[in-house]
Amino acid sequence: MSLYIKLPLVFALIACLLTGCWDIKGIQDLNYLASMGFDYKDNEYIVYSQMIDFSTVAKIETGKPTQPVPVWVGIAKGKTVISAINNLYQTTQMRLFFGQVNSIVVGENILRRGVEDVREAIGRYYELRYTPWLFGTKEPIDQLFAVTPFFNLSPLMSLLHQPIENYKQRSIILPITVRDFASNYMEPNKAILLPSLALADGDWKEGEKPKSLLELDGVFVYQDREYKGWLEKNDVLGLRWMEPKMNRSPALIQSDGKPLATLSLEQPKVAIIPSYEEGKMLYDVKVKLRGNVSEVIQQVSEEELEQKAAQLVKHQIKRTFEEGLKLTADVLGFEHVLYRKNNKLWSMLRDQDRLDLHPSSLRNITITVDLDHSGKLKL
Repeated sequence: MSLYIKLPLVFALIACLLTGCWDIKGIQDLNYLASMGFDYKDNEYIVYSQMIDFSTVAKIETGKPTQPVPVWVGIAKGKTVISAINNLYQTTQMRLFFGQVNSIVVGENILRRGVEDVREAIGRYYELRYTPWLFGTKEPIDQLFAVTPFFNLSPLMSLLHQPIENYKQRSIILPITVRDFASNYMEPNKAILLPSLALADGDWKEGEKPKSLLELDGVFVYQDREYKGWLEKNDVLGLRWMEPKMNRSPALIQSDGKPLATLSLEQPKVAIIPSYEEGKMLYDVKVKLRGNVSEVIQQVSEEELEQKAAQLVKHQIKRTFEEGLKLTADVLGFEHVLYRKNNKLWSMLRDQDRLDLHPSSLRNITITVDLDHSGKLKL
């Protein structure tokens, strides 16, 4: 037998002996979770799952869908978080894949009870990442997961899955990820502000029918691994001026209760300066903001607008600080700044139990507002 005949026979025999990937799963053979939710009621953990057909997402590239995108919401209960997830498997029909989870929502009952069990489950399960967006809520989680955005688009185009897009346009409450929560959870005196997800009714209609959509209505506050409470959105408006990541945020300037103008302020430069005087910790805050004029209602000078904007920012920062004190929480991060800048002093005051903040702890707030331009029209 010639060499030209032997070689093909050898290669054919080797190919028959090779082991193939016979157990590989096709993408059509899996159910992909987009969101997960956790709550606690009647001595049982409740696990929620939002499942989306990703083939409908691919069709968006060729045009908007004409029919609503189906959303499947799963609910299961168990004595532990993992047992609840295991009970969810009973009726899933196909294998669940957790690697595409893009957001996690935690109910208020768990936040009050403690998040350790949920942290344990998320941290140990290899398919779940630390990159999903993290929210708290007072609402029924299954109702949040059933909300769909405008024009029959996929739920992936919603606040639940893309909160940073809304934040870029109106920076009020900063979205955080599971990684942000986990990295700050053990930090001494570090307040974690978990965005509160809620249902908003009445702002939009689909034809004549009211449409429920998602909004961030406040923050849940954690500090030193302890749940402190919930603050509504109007109580934490000062947070935006203290957040360097803030993109832009509106400010309505008024005089005697009448609107003068609307500004768009951006790019805060923040400095927190701790001082130890006469046995007390005092904190000075300095904030520099740039902005522009979006709307002018009454004729007013640029200098007066800058002054009134500075007064508004100062008032909101002070109010947010005081609202945090009602929860015994340091929502502006003063104590953690001391921990970073002067750890020796922080340790001494902690050992003496003298770290607590008081209304007088915020000594000075200095705000500088620089209006770059006034839009197409001059003031």
